[in-house]
Amino acid sequence: MAENNVKYITPPNNLRQKQKLAGVSGVLDAAWIDAAEQQISAAKFDYEEAVGEDLAKLHAAYEKALKDPANRAQHMQELYGVVQTVKGQGSSFGYPLISAIGSQLARFMEDRGDDVSDAQMEVVKVHVEAIRLVMQQKMEGEGGAIGKQIVGGLGLVIKKVTGA
Repeated sequence: MAENNVKYITPPNNLRQKQKLAGVSGVLDAAWIDAAEQQISAAKFDYEEAVGEDLAKLHAAYEKALKDPANRAQHMQELYGVVQTVKGQGSSFGYPLISAIGSQLARFMEDRGDDVSDAQMEVVKVHVEAIRLVMQQKMEGEGGAIGKQIVGGLGLVIKKVTGA
């Protein structure tokens, strides 16, 4: 049996040369950085407003799913879509605690599939209310000890309801 010799090929990195040919300098202008930071700050305000709208959508989808068990799967898919949006944007705008809560809720919903009991609906409700609390209290960052307690407590609620 012949030995397989592996040969590593490192392609040339001529990006700097291409930049020079295109007339692009490798220096960042401080004004560009300031403008970017201002845009991020403005987007953060927009995010906080958008989360308020998403919370209203979450609550409405939850209420529909609770009151309409025959079409619960459809309502839960609507709720899941909003949860994905909320969790995906939280960390980007300084609210990783919202992303953590949203991720936990999304995993719970993925594990349940379309068959969600009334007791499991309560798990959804407490997660939505936790997101609302984080936004009301403007708990930026990971929320410190309180943030850990929130996420840990929500995990315990999931374990209790699922029997895991």
